[in-house]
Amino acid sequence: MQKKMMGILMMVVFLFTMSGIVKATNEKTKLEIVQAASETKQLENEQGSISKTIVDSNPEAGEVTVELKLSNTKKDTETASTGAEVFLVVDNSPSMDFVTSTGETRKEIILESATELVESIFATSSDVKVGLIDFHGRGLFEFVGLHNAIVRQELTTNKSEVLTAIQEQLARNTSSGTNIEAGLLRAESEFSKDCTNRIVILLTDGIPNNTVTRSLDAANEVNTEEAKEIQEITKQAILDLKEEGIYVITMLTGMSESDGNTDKDGTVYDTDATVEEELAAAERIFGTQSNPTADRYYLVKNTDVNTVITKDILQDVTDKIQNPINNVKIVDYFPEDITNNFTFSYVGEPSVGTISEEIDSETKTITWDIGTLKGDESATVRYKLKLNNMNNTSLLNKTIATNERVVLTYQDVEDENYTVTLSSSPQIQLVEEQKEEITINNGNNNINNNVNNNPSSNSNTPTSITGNLDNTKATGVLPQTGVSATAIVVGGILGCIVLLGYRKYQQYRDIK
Repeated sequence: MQKKMMGILMMVVFLFTMSGIVKATNEKTKLEIVQAASETKQLENEQGSISKTIVDSNPEAGEVTVELKLSNTKKDTETASTGAEVFLVVDNSPSMDFVTSTGETRKEIILESATELVESIFATSSDVKVGLIDFHGRGLFEFVGLHNAIVRQELTTNKSEVLTAIQEQLARNTSSGTNIEAGLLRAESEFSKDCTNRIVILLTDGIPNNTVTRSLDAANEVNTEEAKEIQEITKQAILDLKEEGIYVITMLTGMSESDGNTDKDGTVYDTDATVEEELAAAERIFGTQSNPTADRYYLVKNTDVNTVITKDILQDVTDKIQNPINNVKIVDYFPEDITNNFTFSYVGEPSVGTISEEIDSETKTITWDIGTLKGDESATVRYKLKLNNMNNTSLLNKTIATNERVVLTYQDVEDENYTVTLSSSPQIQLVEEQKEEITINNGNNNINNNVNNNPSSNSNTPTSITGNLDNTKATGVLPQTGVSATAIVVGGILGCIVLLGYRKYQQYRDIK
């Protein structure tokens, strides 16, 4: 009888065990992309844009690669279909023959410097045309008009032709009068109509005393009403070019110093105006260097002509051709969620400029010095953010911005300062993967696959479960399997009850 009761007990425990539920659960985390890119922030004057984008990711490893990109969308000469056109508009009045303290005439200094300028312009771009115009005024038995300006070299891509024209101009005799308006109007009419990158370089040593429609009887007058009207007409001609989109660079010499009024032949010229009066007249026409009438204005000594033409004016022309943004600096600010929980590393070098080796521990920033970014050029840098702890519960389901903000500072070709702030950012989130739960109901000889109660969910590589039941496949890795704890407890309790009952029965039988 004892053996019989033990057999019953074992059967009860077995049945509860087999009717138990076998479960296996796989709980993992991954780093998801909530927002792949920031906004594309436009720079001032349609100069370009700045943005941030997640370009690569490894969700299981907790990694994202972020690209910071700055684009100068202005076209430079190399990419613009119409190229650039530059006219040298050169004074050919008698004062250009005045001998300076260097022993050279103003004409020699200016044209020799112009030769260097042309060499450099053609070296800067292969898609530029240069021409030469000279102007004078009313000569003996002449009338004023547009004929006071003559095209000595039409616009051409042939550097040798331009250099030859300059040498011929150097040997050419000067003519009476200064008709700057005629030179500017002639240049305007010679530019190509479809060229949007047009530049006038005005090189002169005097105050105009002629216009296309009128002239002064006394060439040296600068303060009479008639002289001021001519000055105003000349100023308006400069403004008209600017209005037409023509970039005007003016260099005026011979005003700020007195080398005497003797030309190369020893002829001495009288002047009715003082240096101060001439400077005041020049300001009425050209403005000041800090506030010019047109785009650029240089008031220079004869001894500084070469430096201004070959360095400053060359830089102006190069800037206009290439449409750069200058003194470019980007400071990238990171939030504490990133600096405290992620490892930061660069993916290669920045395409332009230099950058901080790591995130500054105090300011939580990296600084990128780009310098100059030419037209139609982009600067990019990439870095990787890797989560240190994939089981960081403090970050679970929290939306994390990959950076706090990006601050861009730069200057345009007019040396105007700009600041642009990119406040939006790519965003990430640490989330739990979908829970994979496999339920085996042995009592029904059936296997049910439940993934978050969604039988259609797919996760990792399927793993087959085989046996005498059926060929149903369950997805996911089974880290733990076995008898349900509930089934074991219930079976144990029932076993104890049966055992106690059996002992009571034995005691009762012994009494009897």
